[in-house]
Amino acid sequence: MTAADTFIGEDQSGIGSITVNSAGSSLTNIGDMNVGFQGDGTLNVLNSGAASNANGTIGSQAGSVGTATVDGAGSTWASTGDLFIGYGGTGTLNILNGGAVSDSDGRVASDVGSVGTVIVSGAGSSWTNAATLAVGVVGNGTLNIANGGAVSDVDGVIGLASNSIGAVTVDGAGSTWANTGVVLVGSLGAGTLTIANGAVVSATAARIPNKSIPPAPSTLAARLGPQPPGRGF
Repeated sequence: MTAADTFIGEDQSGIGSITVNSAGSSLTNIGDMNVGFQGDGTLNVLNSGAASNANGTIGSQAGSVGTATVDGAGSTWASTGDLFIGYGGTGTLNILNGGAVSDSDGRVASDVGSVGTVIVSGAGSSWTNAATLAVGVVGNGTLNIANGGAVSDVDGVIGLASNSIGAVTVDGAGSTWANTGVVLVGSLGAGTLTIANGAVVSATAARIPNKSIPPAPSTLAARLGPQPPGRGF
C-alpha cells in the first residue's frame, strides 16, 4: 500500500488500526505517518512487514492515544525524518524480538502534557537515530532497553526542557545504548539514567548539570570519566 499521508484514528472519536504482516507486505508513505492523530490509533508491523514515511508521530494531538509495535526479525519501520512518540498526546512504541526502527531525530514526549514510552526488548531489536535522541523533551518520557535490545544515536538527552521528566533504563547483559557523541542527563528538566545487570551505555562524555546520577561506580559518569567543557545542545 502506498499513500501520501496516513492517519490512524484521525478524529477525536476515531479508533483505527493497521497491521502490516509478513514478508513482502508494506505500508509506504510519501509524506507522514500519524498513529493516533486526535483519536486512538494502532500500528502493527509483524513477521518481516515494512512501514516507511517521512516523519512519524505516535499520539499526535492532546487527548490522542497511539501505539506502534514492530515485532519480529525483519520487521521494520523507517522514517527519513523525525519520529515523535507522544507529541501532544500519549504514545507508545514497542520494538520487540528483532524488530527495527530508524529515523533522523527521536523525540519522546515532545509537548506539555504529553506522555511517551518506548520499549526496545529482545536480541536483535534496535532503534537507530541518525542524529539526536531526546527522552522527555517537554513532557514525560520513558525509554526501557532490555533483554539484548539496542539503541543508538549521536547525542542523547534525558529531561530536555524545563519541567520535563525523562527516564532511561538499560537492563541486562547485551542491552546497549550507544551514543557517538555526548549524553546529557537532566538539561533543564529532571533526568534519570539507570544501568543495571550488565547493560552497557557508551558515549564520548556525560554531562549531568542537575546531578541526576550520583557519583557511584555503576553510573555512566563514572564509566565515562570527565566531561568536555563548552559543549551544549
